[in-house]
Amino acid sequence: MNYETFLFTRNQQRDFTAFMRPKELTNKEISTIASAVGNVNDVSELSPEWPALYCFPIGEYILLLRHYDSGRTHAGRNIPLLEGIAVKRTRARHFAAALPHFLAHQADLLAVVRNVPDIETQTVQKSPDLPWPDVQAGEAIEGAADDSLVNEFVARLTEDRLFIPFNPDGRLMLIAALSDPRFPSLYFAFGTNSDVVARLNKAEIDIDIVSYFNTNLPSLRSRTTNEITSELTGYVSSAPKSRPKPAKPIKPDLPDLPPPDAPAPMRPLRETRAEPKKPHDDALKRYDTGEDAMLTPRQMARKSQEAEQQTEAESEKSESVIGWLGGLIARLLGRK
Repeated sequence: MNYETFLFTRNQQRDFTAFMRPKELTNKEISTIASAVGNVNDVSELSPEWPALYCFPIGEYILLLRHYDSGRTHAGRNIPLLEGIAVKRTRARHFAAALPHFLAHQADLLAVVRNVPDIETQTVQKSPDLPWPDVQAGEAIEGAADDSLVNEFVARLTEDRLFIPFNPDGRLMLIAALSDPRFPSLYFAFGTNSDVVARLNKAEIDIDIVSYFNTNLPSLRSRTTNEITSELTGYVSSAPKSRPKPAKPIKPDLPDLPPPDAPAPMRPLRETRAEPKKPHDDALKRYDTGEDAMLTPRQMARKSQEAEQQTEAESEKSESVIGWLGGLIARLLGRK
């Protein structure tokens, strides 16, 4: 039995591309996969150690993929990477029996990009047929998973989906369900959102086991209404609160530096505020201050009339002074 590989990402030269693709996977089918996982906008919490996991049929194949942050960026955004293996549908039952082993060793068996010397110079290629790995049948599962909900899922498989939390407990439940010989082939989306599942459903890809990023409680939900039909009572997560993340680079030790000069104390906010403008400093306020600000039209007319009368009185006074001076001069001249 052989398998093929799938690698979908982007580099600085090419937009999102299937750099490695199964030989009989069509462009339309690749576009369906891309448009589905493209609904995950933030992959920053997905890593090679803790990726999202998908298994579903499309075209001639059944794909087992992992989705995570590649650690590269483009235009300031994290570049996701989708990689994994593809087997022909005719090998579905054999593949289903091997799924628990592949999930337990996903970091090794699904790491397609590890065999790419330089993703920035990688060209588009069709996958060769690769020999089937040595799969340990019935491999023991580390940890304990409550199988009561899985038992109920067996009876309600055609009506319900199994929802599990996106944490180590949920992954144990996923492996337990896949290891149960009572199930036929099961398809899953572990670490996803409702838009991805909706896009897969639109392409007539029916998912049996779902784990949204915000799923907290294991439950069964109706495939038609999405209503909860059963919950795992008394469930308490034993998983760590934070999911594993890629290791951050260690900063080199720096020599001790003298403390910088103390900055000048900041003035309190009330002291740095600008002084309010006085009324006469603001051109708009000039029309709102002064004794004429609230005069009515009648008062303004009266005030104008008073001003005119005052002007006339001052003019008459000026004329009388001039006349008196003229008379005085005439009398003085007459005496001579």
